[in-house]
Amino acid sequence: TRFDASRFKTRFACEVKGFDPELFMDRKEARKMDPFAQFAVVCSDEAVKDSGLDLERVDKDRIGVIWGSGIGGLKTFQEECFNFAKGDGSPRFNPFFIPKMIADSASGLISIRHGFRGPSYVTVSACASGNNSMIDAFNSIRLGLCTAVVTGGSEAAIYEAGVGGFNALHAMSTRNDDPATASRPYDRDRDGFVL
Repeated sequence: TRFDASRFKTRFACEVKGFDPELFMDRKEARKMDPFAQFAVVCSDEAVKDSGLDLERVDKDRIGVIWGSGIGGLKTFQEECFNFAKGDGSPRFNPFFIPKMIADSASGLISIRHGFRGPSYVTVSACASGNNSMIDAFNSIRLGLCTAVVTGGSEAAIYEAGVGGFNALHAMSTRNDDPATASRPYDRDRDGFVL
């Protein structure tokens, strides 16, 4: 796991195991992205490929990217805050701190990667972010604003700040003895969501 969760009420999570961004992009590019943005870029690459769009013939001014992320670059935010708190008091931050952290980096990175020049933004609406981005994408096509839209959502919140913060809200399941059945949103015995 990414960290020792034994001190938290929730001691399990659904991590993406074995993901190596360098299988999909070069090391320098990967280091400039938070994991949530790496997930966004990789799955959008696959979506564009699966779509069958002829990128040489399509009008890229009419291709949008509308992505969803409830938190954005939580790992980056947590690491920079920890480094600052443990540091010597000088206000030194990684120059990529803000670009890696902000949620709209996902749509920007996807747009730049493919040369899409249509609408590019991220919906931020907690757990509904990905769904809301798809609704916006649908409406952009329906209203004739775009020919196609790359849409979806990504998150990478399995860090101390994410698990600790949601535990403090009593929002996460604590079925530590049976994590495989912990996600049960419509069950009368539900006790929270699963990251």
